[in-house]
Amino acid sequence: MQEPESYLLEKRAKLHGQESIPAEQTMVTDILVRAGLLARRGDHLEAENLLTTLSDSDSTRIEVIDLLAKVYAQQGKIDEAQALWLKALQRDPSNRHFLSALRLCACYKKSRCEQFVLRYLWLLLVVVVWFLIAMAVILSTTF
Repeated sequence: MQEPESYLLEKRAKLHGQESIPAEQTMVTDILVRAGLLARRGDHLEAENLLTTLSDSDSTRIEVIDLLAKVYAQQGKIDEAQALWLKALQRDPSNRHFLSALRLCACYKKSRCEQFVLRYLWLLLVVVVWFLIAMAVILSTTF
């Protein structure tokens, strides 16, 4: 059986000569672990709800920001994910994971835009053809 993350943190603190990990840090870690499990199971909305309770302050741990961004991305909320990864990148400018995630967001948004244009290009062509036919009919009946 796997040990809870808070128990592992306590053991690590004692190894480094600390008496204990602050309760707030333990709580945040427990929520992070639970949200990660929920996200892996596909329960993204519940994971999002857990993580948004932690991400309200400016002192939010970077792990919370990253996991919430991943959950948003898995839900297709690319703009929200991108904003969070930018926030995380401001704190850790050399983090390759954040740079890569932002690059993927940009590619996804670009391809989504291209798909939108291609999907509705036929509709635009149909409207233009009908407009030309209507104009031809109108002009032929007036002359």
